[in-house]
Amino acid sequence: MTPQAGRSPAMDVTRAVACAMVVLVHTAATYFYAFGPMWLPSVTYDAVARAAVPIFFMLSGALLLWKDEPIPTFYRRRASRVVPPLVFWTVVYVVVFGDRSVSWTAHVAHYLMEPYRHLWYFYVALGLYLSAPFLSRMLRASTPAETRVFLMLWFLVSCVLNQVRLLVSEDWDPPSFLGVQLFSGFVGYFVLGAYLTRYASVVSPADRWRCLLVFVASVGGIVVATCLYSGYRGEPNEFFFAYQTPLVAMSSVSAFVWLTTITRVPTPLMTPIRWIADGSLGIYGLHPMILWLYVEHLRVDSDLTTRWARIPIVWLAVFVSTALVIHLARKIPLLRRVA
Repeated sequence: MTPQAGRSPAMDVTRAVACAMVVLVHTAATYFYAFGPMWLPSVTYDAVARAAVPIFFMLSGALLLWKDEPIPTFYRRRASRVVPPLVFWTVVYVVVFGDRSVSWTAHVAHYLMEPYRHLWYFYVALGLYLSAPFLSRMLRASTPAETRVFLMLWFLVSCVLNQVRLLVSEDWDPPSFLGVQLFSGFVGYFVLGAYLTRYASVVSPADRWRCLLVFVASVGGIVVATCLYSGYRGEPNEFFFAYQTPLVAMSSVSAFVWLTTITRVPTPLMTPIRWIADGSLGIYGLHPMILWLYVEHLRVDSDLTTRWARIPIVWLAVFVSTALVIHLARKIPLLRRVA
């Protein structure tokens, strides 16, 4: 299948891999919250997949922050792509999992203030889209060196100090305390995506190997730190899994550069990769329900006795099932905008 005009196979691969990683994060998390034989596999697979959400934000920045279009046009286009799926999936989750004793108005009020579990991504995306036209102008007016200064400040405030906050005092809020909210949140990943695709879009084979080594080392660091700190606390602890922490940032950037600099993809693989990439939003919305159906209701993992194979098998079943459902759903015009 020949690529569409202006469509990068590497970007499709990156989006598809990030989508698969999101499903792996939630599959692994099923076994994380109690020590036992499945705990170490859970930590390991979760650490491998932690880069997923940052990669999605970097992809958005790469695709949006070099655009120069009128702000009303930009907002209208982004809102049409985020608001309908946000409303649709919120309603679906309320219908499937909502508290039947609570009125619809109470549900609406609640989800205006707090998203349903993993749907928080849509709210953060909306915030980043609101800032995108201004970040775009800042980025295009800055030299690469100036952008690197911004990114270093973001890494210090949002990742290094955030890791200190998690380990020392969760009540401490470094961005507010220092008045540096500009360098906090997911905005760094957003800008990183644009920066990396412009200035690191072509790397040598040796650099790609270095990215792979950084990714493996970062994942190993997350696993070791999580095991040691959880042992110290006497309970499973996710502090080193936070998206805005140094090790997760390093794993995310190295994975993003490695994936987006892929130069060749076997032609037969591009069709399923594009299905997954195009349906990534719907897969993101649907997969927790498929996971719940398989694990909590059907107990498909109960007969899987091999510790290290259980999570990959469940993940593969959930991911393939969800991708097929979303691929079929996208053939229906009314569902195409939300799946």
